[in-house]
Amino acid sequence: MILSMKEVSFRRQGKYILDKISWEFEKGQTWAILGLNGAGKSTLLRILTAEFWKSSGDLTVLGVPFGKGDIPTLRTKIGIVGSFLAERFPTDLLAEQIVLTGKYKSSILYREYGQKELNEAIEMLTSIDGAHLIGRTYASLSQGERQLLLIARSLMESPELLILDEATVGLDLLARERLLKHLHHICQLEHAPAIVFVTHHAEEITADFSHVLLLKEGKVLAQGPKQKILTAELLENFYGNQVELIPLGDERVFIKPKV
Repeated sequence: MILSMKEVSFRRQGKYILDKISWEFEKGQTWAILGLNGAGKSTLLRILTAEFWKSSGDLTVLGVPFGKGDIPTLRTKIGIVGSFLAERFPTDLLAEQIVLTGKYKSSILYREYGQKELNEAIEMLTSIDGAHLIGRTYASLSQGERQLLLIARSLMESPELLILDEATVGLDLLARERLLKHLHHICQLEHAPAIVFVTHHAEEITADFSHVLLLKEGKVLAQGPKQKILTAELLENFYGNQVELIPLGDERVFIKPKV
């Protein structure tokens, strides 16, 4: 079991941000979380990584029960990628140096390192089709290229769980498709981590994802195998509007509202 949530709630200033979330994520599955702005997606991720602490309920991640287990060690087993990380790094660092910071869970290289460590970062970047970025400064990279670096960086400690928090935000169409292609490469790695991909665009949920969780106003509206969740009936309830599902290939669909 990758994670188990049983009626987990999170309350702030007397208001429930998450309300009785129950979710089980088993080994061999890949999950996409689909939610509109304000649904509680980022809060859910912060609870999974123990940045926020649940108000109630039971939560176990990678075999570690919250409130009883070793949370600092657990954090080393979780990689996270999000557009919010992109501005934290010195712009004069080279791409491979940015990737190497993942080994130290820092935005800077505060430890001494040699060519051996740098080669590990280069190999990681190359393994996810990012060799063309080697030797370039962070300042010279596009937003999409920076996101690819953050993915490589998150893999440096061989995490058991990789969380991508709206990693395509701000990317143009081509950059988004390249990022999804890189994600496919990760899913094919021999020791690929379990993946949670958070988005508010259904068309980004590719064939690499087996399951979908619909999060609406802090509650789970539906969850399960993708084919049973991405249906017109459930999505109309989710959006509160009639929709048309347009197939895009690769098990992807575009959701067009009927107005």
